Amino acid sequence: MTGECEITGLSPEDVNNWSDLHRYITGTLELNAPSEESLSSFKKPLNNTVSNHKVHPGDAKRRESLIQHLERSISRKIKGSKLIPFGSNQTGMSLKGGDLDLCLSVNDDNPKKILKRISGMMRGQGMENVKPLMRAKIPIVKFTDPRSGIDVDISINNSLALHNTKLMTHYVSLDQRVKQVAICVKHWALHRHLSDAPSGTLSSYAWSLLVVQHLQLEGIIPNIQAGEDRTLVEVEGVEYDLTIDTEVSSNGDKSKTLEQLLFGFFSRYATWNWDDDIVSIRNGSPISRDQKGWLVEKPSALDVITSKKDRPPRVGAHHLPIEDPFDLDHDLCRVVWASGELKIRNELLRAARLFGEGQTWKAICETVDSERLAGLEPTDIFADLRTKSDDEVKQMKDVSLAESVALETRIEALESERSSAIRMAKAMRGVIEETSGLKKDHKAIIVGLKTRNKEIDSLKNQRDLINANIIIPVHMIEDELAKVYTRLTEELDIHRVPSLNREKNQFSWFLELQAMHGKAREATELHQRFIDLVKEQKGEIKKLKIFESKHDETTTKLLEDEPMLKDKNINKNEARSFDRRVQNIQKALRQRRGEMHGIRRELGRLDAWLRKKSNSSSHRPARSANKKKESKPANAPMTLGDISGMFAAIESKTDSKKPRKSSAKKAGMRKLGNLSAHRGTRNTYTKKDSR
Repeated sequence: MTGECEITGLSPEDVNNWSDLHRYITGTLELNAPSEESLSSFKKPLNNTVSNHKVHPGDAKRRESLIQHLERSISRKIKGSKLIPFGSNQTGMSLKGGDLDLCLSVNDDNPKKILKRISGMMRGQGMENVKPLMRAKIPIVKFTDPRSGIDVDISINNSLALHNTKLMTHYVSLDQRVKQVAICVKHWALHRHLSDAPSGTLSSYAWSLLVVQHLQLEGIIPNIQAGEDRTLVEVEGVEYDLTIDTEVSSNGDKSKTLEQLLFGFFSRYATWNWDDDIVSIRNGSPISRDQKGWLVEKPSALDVITSKKDRPPRVGAHHLPIEDPFDLDHDLCRVVWASGELKIRNELLRAARLFGEGQTWKAICETVDSERLAGLEPTDIFADLRTKSDDEVKQMKDVSLAESVALETRIEALESERSSAIRMAKAMRGVIEETSGLKKDHKAIIVGLKTRNKEIDSLKNQRDLINANIIIPVHMIEDELAKVYTRLTEELDIHRVPSLNREKNQFSWFLELQAMHGKAREATELHQRFIDLVKEQKGEIKKLKIFESKHDETTTKLLEDEPMLKDKNINKNEARSFDRRVQNIQKALRQRRGEMHGIRRELGRLDAWLRKKSNSSSHRPARSANKKKESKPANAPMTLGDISGMFAAIESKTDSKKPRKSSAKKAGMRKLGNLSAHRGTRNTYTKKDSR
């Protein structure tokens, strides 16, 4: 007996993990509506949840400063780029401490290459946990800013996300309850570990879409993607309908409270017909699987969990279908694992059940794996220093100072080494570029010499072969041809008629001489071509020597400016080796600068603690106003302070005896009398008698 459920096939352990879902499938779970009194008790804790996740002006300022810093640093390296924030931080649906999503708009067809550059830049700036995720649907680089503690995600040319942000921002502007319900749902999902796509659950954006669909069905907000005027935009070769009707106003039901809408959210999706309906805020209501074409693919989540295979199969697609409002082929549940699907459905049922049982909001949002959220709580940066004495803290500070000095020396050495390597690489490239023209001519001559040598050898071989077969010179062949031709064409002497054999021999010899003459002429032409090429070859060799001397002179002049290159073999491979050396040094510099950043932060922390301790311990008693200053004994030695005090007293006494002068202007004004306003005496001024 294995104890597996006959209906679901789940083991006792799995039944315990997903107890509400198991009871729902087996028909033993009852979901009741909460009483009005119980529901009203949620008002204060829900409002507190919304208030607690309100963005503080200081946090907003830190985020804005971080965005400006990143944009400045990236734009210096990647010209023409622009960093645009998007996501829940822009829509107002973000939880406190949420990630900062940024889209880098840049004219480049290779986003992965850009992300690698950004990763290196962020490591060089001391950012923590830098992780480029290249295999994601939208490649991003994740990192944490150590100064503000903000987690940042940067994607490249993610234009659809910007339109999604605009859409959700407008939904939030229609009714404040959109933001309130979304924050409460995300707060619950965060604490129940349901909003972590890399861990196989839904993303924060998917939960936002579920909230919007719920409020559309509740009649709170309209569908702002409807309307006759459509906005079609081509993005990366694909046409999308990006229609957003910003003129639509919300005339929805104002009577429903936050607690009613939140309970409705849990009860709706706890019993949602996932087998037939697809969440679609674009449509304003769920659409059927048959209409969309997203059929339930096997295996199901239960099949995967109950599989007996060593390597269980991947869960089929579209089991919790949520349609993207613009990319209609994108199902946001594609990242959900089999265990994640069962967990999400179980938690929705659990929340709906606890609402009906009158449990508290705190119980519904009871944190799963509290250590996971430890980083979200404010930490005491002085926790390890509170039990230490001032001397121990000062000793820690001295150690950190010594480490910083040593590290600074190492960084300076690396920077000097990098500068030297860069200078060497540039100097080599300068020599190569300055002599590139000479080298091209030099190379062209060498190529010509090689080609010409082959042709000379070929001509020589052809000529020698002909001369080996034909020994008689051309002029002798021509003379013999003339003689034979004369004999064959002269008038015959009837008394001396040659025999037939002799006639045949004469004609045969004549034809042979003709063939020999053609070959001999060919050999002569080959020989003449051979002589011409040899002369040309000698001329090119002279040019080669001239170019070599010019190259040596140019190189010598350039090496005078950079004597370090004298012992180097100047070529492109050597220059590339210096480039690789620069890259390795740069990598080491990034690491050392990151260490220096950490040491400086530690020094700042220790300094802050020592200042805090000194300020708290230095309570100076206030001096009494009636307390007389102690007089100095007459026989006490006089100090410089006493002397300066005496001079100051003398000067003040002298100044007090000086008559006070008044300016002529003020004296004249006094003669005119009182010029201030007097009630009832306007325009009645009479000049005083000057006698």
